[in-house]
Amino acid sequence: MNIAIITSTCRSHLRGVIGIALISALILACSSQEQARELTHKVLKDEVIGKEAYPFLLVYIETASGEVLVSESVASEAFFAPTETPKVDDWMRIWSMTKLVTTVLTLDLIEDGVISLEDEVISYLPELADLRVAVPRSGGTMTEASASGYVLGSETNNIATDACDFELLPLLRPMTIRDLMLHTAGFYYATTGIPCLDEAQAQLHLPLAKSTDDWLARISTLPLIQQPGDDYYYGLNTSVLGFLLERASGKTLQTLLEQRITNPYNIEGLSFRLPKNVELPPRTSGRDGTLRLARDRELDIFGGEQPPYGPDTTLFLGGEGLVATAPGFAKFLRVVFFPELNNLRPLLDPDSVTAMTSAQINKNEWGAMGYTLWISSGLRADGSFSRAGLWTGGGYEGTRYWIDPEQQQVGVIMTQVFMPPTEGVAIDERIRDILENQR
Repeated sequence: MNIAIITSTCRSHLRGVIGIALISALILACSSQEQARELTHKVLKDEVIGKEAYPFLLVYIETASGEVLVSESVASEAFFAPTETPKVDDWMRIWSMTKLVTTVLTLDLIEDGVISLEDEVISYLPELADLRVAVPRSGGTMTEASASGYVLGSETNNIATDACDFELLPLLRPMTIRDLMLHTAGFYYATTGIPCLDEAQAQLHLPLAKSTDDWLARISTLPLIQQPGDDYYYGLNTSVLGFLLERASGKTLQTLLEQRITNPYNIEGLSFRLPKNVELPPRTSGRDGTLRLARDRELDIFGGEQPPYGPDTTLFLGGEGLVATAPGFAKFLRVVFFPELNNLRPLLDPDSVTAMTSAQINKNEWGAMGYTLWISSGLRADGSFSRAGLWTGGGYEGTRYWIDPEQQQVGVIMTQVFMPPTEGVAIDERIRDILENQR
C-alpha cells in the first residue's frame, strides 16, 4: 500500500506557498485528498478482505496534468504474502484496454494518410478475401442465437445449438476499416454461446500463433457471425485491425507503439513485450461465486489459451495483448486527452478525439460506444445515476480506466480476476463517488 504520496505531494506544495490565505486553501485541499485516500483504502479493503471479491485492487488517479490524487492498493493474504502486495509500478495484463491504444494508432495513421476508414480490409489482409457469413438454416441470425446462448438455464438455449446447422453466404458488401473500429465486421470471441463457433475458434489456438501471417491464416478458416455493417458485435475486430496497421505501415504494432506513442511522449509501463525478469500476478477466478486460483483453460475468451506474455513476443494482439503499469496507462490517457495541460504536442487532431469520444454505435440507456470508449449516461447497476459524460473502458481480468473531461482527471484500476463475485455498483464507480464527495 502506498500511503504517503498524497501527503508528501501536499507538503511539497506548502513549502513553496507564501501567504496565510493560500496556505489555508492548500491545507484544506490536502485534507480533502487525504480523506479521499483513506476512504478509497476502506473501499478496497472491503472488497478484497471483507467481501473476498478480488485477489487485490490497485487504484491510481491523476489530474490531467499528472498530479497524483490517489495511489492505493490492498491485497488478500490468501493470494499474496504481506511483502508481495502488488505495487503501483507492477506490470499487469490489461486485455481489452489494449483496444484504446490500437484505436489511437489507427486514428494517427489515418491523419497521416496511410489508411482511411473506408478502405477495404482485404486490400491489406488478402487472407480474408474468402470469408463467408454463417446463417442458421432454421431462420434468424447467428447473433440472435448467440444472445439466447448467454441466458443461463434458459429453455431457449437450444436455439444456439440448432444454429450449428448453418449455411455460408457471401458478404453483401466489402468489410472496411470502419467496421473493425465499430465492431461491426462480424468477428467474435470464443464466447458466443454457439458451440460450433466457440469450439472451432478454440481449436485454432489463436494466442499461440507465432506471427501475424500465422494468426491471419488461422482466422481465415472461420465464418463471420454477421454481415459487415449489420450491428455491433464485440469480438476480435480490433486484433484484426492491429494486424492491418502492421501491413499498411510495414511495421509491427510494437514498433508503431514505440515510435508514435511511448518514445516521443516518454511513457514507461506500456508494451506488448513484458520486460525481462518480470512476473505477472497469478490468474484468479470468481466464476463459481468464490474467489480462487483459475483452473487451466478457464479463461475462455480464446477458448482456453492465453497469450504467452514475455520479452520475446512476436505476436502483437491489438485487441488484447498489452501489459502495463497503472502510471504508464494513466500517462497514455493524459497524453491523448489532455496534451495541452501537459505542454505536449497533441498526439491526435481535435477532430479525431471528438470522433473517438462521440456516440458512434450501440446506443442504449447505459450510454453509447464511440471508437473503443464507452460514453456513460451515468446509469448504474443499482438503478442510481452518477454524473454522465465519462469515457470509460476495461479489460477481461477486471482492469478499468476512465477519463473525466469535466473534472480533468484520469483513473486506472488494476486487478487480475476473471468474473469477480461482485454485484451492485461497480468498484470504479464507488471510487469516483468518493472523489465527487470531496469536491
